[in-house]
Amino acid sequence: MSNESKHLVIIGGVAAGMKAAAKARRELPMMNITVVTDEQYISYASCGTPYFIGNIVKDSKKLLIREPPYFKNMHNIDVLTRHQATSIDTKSKQVKVKGIEKGRDIIFNYDKLIIATGAQPIIPPLPGISLGNIFTLRTVSDAFKIKSCVESGKIKNAVIVGGGLIGLEMAENLVLRGIKVTIVELLDQILPPLDKDMALIVQKYLEEKGVGIITSDGVKSFEGNGDSAVTKVITGKRQLLADMVILSIGIRPNTKLAQEAGIEIGTTRAIKVNERMETNIPDVYAIGDCAENIHLVTGKPVWIALGSTAAKMGRVAAINATGGADTFKGVLGTLIVKVFELNVGKVGLSEREAIKEGFKIESTIVPASDMSHYYPGAKDIIIKLIADVTTRKLLGAEIVGDGIVDKRIDIIATALTFGAMVDQVSKLDLAYAPPYAMVMDAILVAANVLNNKLTGKATGILPQKVAEKSDRGEDFILLDVRTDMEYKSGHIKGCQYIPLDKLASRTHELDGSKEIITYCRSGLRAVQAYRILKNAGFKNVKYMDGSILAWAYGLEK
Repeated sequence: MSNESKHLVIIGGVAAGMKAAAKARRELPMMNITVVTDEQYISYASCGTPYFIGNIVKDSKKLLIREPPYFKNMHNIDVLTRHQATSIDTKSKQVKVKGIEKGRDIIFNYDKLIIATGAQPIIPPLPGISLGNIFTLRTVSDAFKIKSCVESGKIKNAVIVGGGLIGLEMAENLVLRGIKVTIVELLDQILPPLDKDMALIVQKYLEEKGVGIITSDGVKSFEGNGDSAVTKVITGKRQLLADMVILSIGIRPNTKLAQEAGIEIGTTRAIKVNERMETNIPDVYAIGDCAENIHLVTGKPVWIALGSTAAKMGRVAAINATGGADTFKGVLGTLIVKVFELNVGKVGLSEREAIKEGFKIESTIVPASDMSHYYPGAKDIIIKLIADVTTRKLLGAEIVGDGIVDKRIDIIATALTFGAMVDQVSKLDLAYAPPYAMVMDAILVAANVLNNKLTGKATGILPQKVAEKSDRGEDFILLDVRTDMEYKSGHIKGCQYIPLDKLASRTHELDGSKEIITYCRSGLRAVQAYRILKNAGFKNVKYMDGSILAWAYGLEK
């Protein structure tokens, strides 16, 4: 049988499944291709749904990328919507499918099978979970329901359970619709992929925008009224008024069908695949949110569900399923999220993840301008870089700010992909002109600062560590070296104040037997003060990375 007459069956649509179908058609114009999905919509921009709810994207048709007739008429791909694959027989190479509306069974023989069953939202079995106006946001159908609820005019208070990416995007968009929003997060920080020090910066910003944030507290139950709609969220510590609840606890890979067919599940509980997207069963591939990947920094299996990754996996599986040869080496967990005017990105390992993986690490937090400071529109970004002390390879980055973040995240993603060392990153030949970057881009500045710490030229301490030392009541000097006007506008409680231009002549005012930690606005003057004190013979001196710009705690005047 020629490749052109063979049958490719794809279970699941959206980013992974439909990318695989379209690519397979381009590879083999005459191959029989069938897509089976239990959803009504097959190709849509799920990542755009929060902005549809927030009315930033007003037309629902813009979210619906392709309809089934398009794939049939343009690509000769058969698409069965509202049909559920109920079993896979890998020996006879058959898929049994049931129509959700009509309930009739169909048997499809396949030569190649691609599983793209995606993931499903976690819905905890809590009392009151079935009340009205409690939603998850996973599909475009979910978005239609939530937007209809919002536009009823009855929603004044919303509770978002979970402080991850979707939770934060929904917080912004519900606030834009005039709704009071509270986020409840079981962990001690929002944005779990980030380190706490960077997540706290985002939390402080959200609170300034009027979003209530509760951490280290979990939801216990929901209460409703006579109309069966939710009215209260009961947590372990409080009760919250709620006309609507968005469950954003997380998702889990949808692997039941694969497991029942004897397809191997990996350590992440997603389907195990090799770099060709092949499972342990010949001629069966798995892609998208149901499949695991390899982390390019650790070399270990990970499960990171992103639409961008799903599309790449779909392309690779299609090439291999149609007789070609392609590989997908892995991921870095690259993410970015817009939170009002704040941009938040992460790539590679966080400091917490790197330590857990056994790396001996050094890290730094460096605020910098996203373009030349004198150019109109220049804004601050705060960069955290993490490196391996032994090899001096970069391990990851986190960036927060109202300036341009995505460009710098992509630079680090490229560097991590090729295993760059910190000093190599500091010398990258990046584009420069005042409207685009500083003469030394913010990434280069941060890499140089980190390299100084790796080589022992400077000793810094992260703001969170300073706050923890203070909370423990440790006896140390926190030295503010800014100008008098800056100091009076707001300073860290308990600090000692000596302006930088007076420090060399006033070092006698400092107790050299104590640890001294210098800080300024962004860190540059703190490092200068650090060097003045070291040159003056002080032994136990550090500077606070990021200084005030990275200080996520309160100030006093």
